[in-house]
Amino acid sequence: MTELIAALLSASGVWLTAQRLMMGWPISLLATLFYGTVFFQAHLYADTVLQGVFSIAILYGWALWAREKQAGGNLRQDRPSSPADDLPARPLAFNRAMLETGFFLILSILWILALQRWSDDPTPLLDGGLSGASLLAQLWTARRHRVSWLLWSGIDVIYTGLFINRSLTITALLYAGYTGLGLYGYWKWKR
Repeated sequence: MTELIAALLSASGVWLTAQRLMMGWPISLLATLFYGTVFFQAHLYADTVLQGVFSIAILYGWALWAREKQAGGNLRQDRPSSPADDLPARPLAFNRAMLETGFFLILSILWILALQRWSDDPTPLLDGGLSGASLLAQLWTARRHRVSWLLWSGIDVIYTGLFINRSLTITALLYAGYTGLGLYGYWKWKR
């Protein structure tokens, strides 16, 4: 039951974020609490810790979007505003992308090594690597870089297989759906 609630909250949060609606942030925050429990019970410790880190990243994204929405006001006065008007996607500079990718790659390697040494995680390479990549995608989402959605889609394809392997069927289905939501978010943030 906890996994189902976590999946429903998480899917709702991602959908609302793809729409650039502020409500996506608090719903996603609640989902991290439920998924932290699910992943701990499945011995996916990096993903358990990741939920705590996601909570912090979600608070950052929520505050950033709220501040920018308030500062920007309604950008077009000739028609009703939409979330896309108030919170447009931003390009990601190549140099910044490489620097941040390198940082999160190092973080992933350290995470993998820690899992191999100090846990009974059955898939430390996937668990640690995907967790590091997810943090990068979360950062880029908070900053409204459109490419974050492509990164999420790639991550979610691999996560789907991991969750099937760990017998988390509901979560595997959710992440398979996230792959499509990531592509939708990429398309939606172009407008």
